[in-house]
Amino acid sequence: MGILVVLGDITTSNSTNISEELPAPYTSTITPWNSIQPVGTSFIMGYYINPTVTPISKINFTTLKDAGITDIYVLVRNDNYYPILSEAKLEADAVGIKTNAWVFPGFKHAPMIARMEIGVQLDVETYNMTEYIPEIKAMREATQGVSFSVCAKPEKWDGNQYYDLIYPHCDYIVPMLYIGDYDMGITHLKSVTRFYNYIYPRKIVAGLETYESDQNLTPKDEKSLLKEIRAVQHHTRGVILFRYGLSKFH
Repeated sequence: MGILVVLGDITTSNSTNISEELPAPYTSTITPWNSIQPVGTSFIMGYYINPTVTPISKINFTTLKDAGITDIYVLVRNDNYYPILSEAKLEADAVGIKTNAWVFPGFKHAPMIARMEIGVQLDVETYNMTEYIPEIKAMREATQGVSFSVCAKPEKWDGNQYYDLIYPHCDYIVPMLYIGDYDMGITHLKSVTRFYNYIYPRKIVAGLETYESDQNLTPKDEKSLLKEIRAVQHHTRGVILFRYGLSKFH
């Protein structure tokens, strides 16, 4: 079955229209990815979800599955992780999508999430990565039996992120390869993922931005996003789509 790229409205058809509650841009298109086939059956097509902006109850998980999404990464905090992840996992399991918690440093409940059979992604956006290595190691130990990944600024594009210290302690690293924010092009994107894969084989899943940049919040068109996915496809384990409409970080 072909893979599809989701760019827009994944809310349930029988729910109230929440488009006015979401930060612009929020498109309503589902774009076919007909010309690309995943490299192997384990290729990740991930999707970041901020349930503060889009409640889990408003999401049509069948639409996500039909669009080719294999994994969701759900933003949670110490004080809300259990009800949100319980609901997300119930809905995702029903359609065959894998659930991951998306957390930031200081999160204290990784062992409980692992017992829920949910993966964990630790988002560490810093220029002092060495200070976080002990926390990364501890979270890896706390998540034995489920996938554990680390999202970080892109090494080479944004200083030394010490991927060499991170990669032994996670299943994969997610570089934030946001070409608009770093003023890079498709050639740079392809070459940096090739470099990562050479140094850290099978350890990279590319984080891709589905809007132009933090300074230009226009959603990328189908052609532009597909070019980025093609550029990284053969050098990564997958991609995770970061969409402005599901985040309060921009």
